[in-house]
Amino acid sequence: MRARWLDTLFLLPIAAITWNTVRFAPGPVDTTWYDLLIGVFIAAFLLDRLRRRDSRITTQAATLAGFCLCFLAVYLAGFFDLSSHDAYVFWTKGVIVWLGHSLFLICGVAHLARRGPALYLRAIKWFTAGVAICAAYGVVQLFCQAVLGINLDKWVVGTLTLGQGKVTGINVYGQVGGTQNIYRINALTGDPNHLGVMLCVPLMLLLPVYLADRKGRRRLGLLLAFLFLVQVLTLSRSAALGDIVGLIVLLPIVRTILPSAKVIAISLATVIGAFLVLYAASPFVQTVVRSRTQTGGRGTEVHLAFYQLVPQALDPHPLFGMGFNTYAVFYEFVTGRTDFSPHSFWIATLVETGIVGLTVYLAYLGYVTLCALAMRRSLDPLAARLGAGFTAALAATVAANFFYLTMQFAYFFAIVILIVSGSLLYAPARVAQRREVAPAPGTLAT
Repeated sequence: MRARWLDTLFLLPIAAITWNTVRFAPGPVDTTWYDLLIGVFIAAFLLDRLRRRDSRITTQAATLAGFCLCFLAVYLAGFFDLSSHDAYVFWTKGVIVWLGHSLFLICGVAHLARRGPALYLRAIKWFTAGVAICAAYGVVQLFCQAVLGINLDKWVVGTLTLGQGKVTGINVYGQVGGTQNIYRINALTGDPNHLGVMLCVPLMLLLPVYLADRKGRRRLGLLLAFLFLVQVLTLSRSAALGDIVGLIVLLPIVRTILPSAKVIAISLATVIGAFLVLYAASPFVQTVVRSRTQTGGRGTEVHLAFYQLVPQALDPHPLFGMGFNTYAVFYEFVTGRTDFSPHSFWIATLVETGIVGLTVYLAYLGYVTLCALAMRRSLDPLAARLGAGFTAALAATVAANFFYLTMQFAYFFAIVILIVSGSLLYAPARVAQRREVAPAPGTLAT
């Protein structure tokens, strides 16, 4: 197989990896478009390696394979703690999906390591473009519902999935005055909190790139402003927490390329002033803001209730948990639903995989963080800025997942692919070697 075709098969799932609602339900396991594309890439990658009789992989890919084997061992150990038929079903679904994403993780890193910086920068562009398309769909989705009264999902998602996708439309948060609906953009992710937390990644990743050349990357600045606006329209407090933590991590790194204090002050004053005018003039905005900033509401109580249930859920099986992907079965006694997952990735990890599983995941996350920090120290200026952005994006995602969960989704596997392969491709020795051969650095188009 020609390398460019394999490159395309790799880039397609990278672009579509946040489109969760575009899914089919042919059997016991729902299948998204990006799952199908991931399967095609893995098959093509393995066939290409078999044809070449090439079994070599990089140290980074082998390390990830080792972590995946550790996770699999933990999940298999937790299998013996399953207590019901529903638990078996959820465990099986979870492991099948996880295996596919893990193979994508290993094969993706191995492929990028071979293909080099050109494909790596294309992968970042395709991921960003996919997120931007998802966000743009959310804006059109809002307009169609609020202005035209049309559920866009029925036309787009329904058509693309032969009627099997999630076509419930935009999220309705509540009403003001009994007549005005409060909408929360969920776009192609299916959930406004998922979309908001996912948007933390491109915002943190590309912000250092933009700040380093604000005049030369004005289109990138407009893209960041658009993505942030969409994130605000999700009304996600988890995303807001992620942004705050990400910026705290990022600011010391980018302080030398920030605008002047005067420019920052004027910009903040303008934004705050415009918000205050809008808040004072619109009872609708006042109601929404008060609802999303109160700490004693039902949403906050639900999140805290999950943490209070941890000792009870963990008590029978503290080492390996109650079984991977089975928390919904345990929580059914509260919700009456078997498809309601915990509003925290960390609760899910601890309860479902136990102390051993959480320890393995923390080690895995530590390794990925070290890779992001290594990329940040690259001799290539663009790679160093992307490394800083990835470091902040990781911190933002980790923080947001204390009160929601997206780190188990496929998009996070794609982020890990980019971080780990970036640490390899832009290591100081590799950069120096490439400069001796061809001194022109890579660029990220805006």
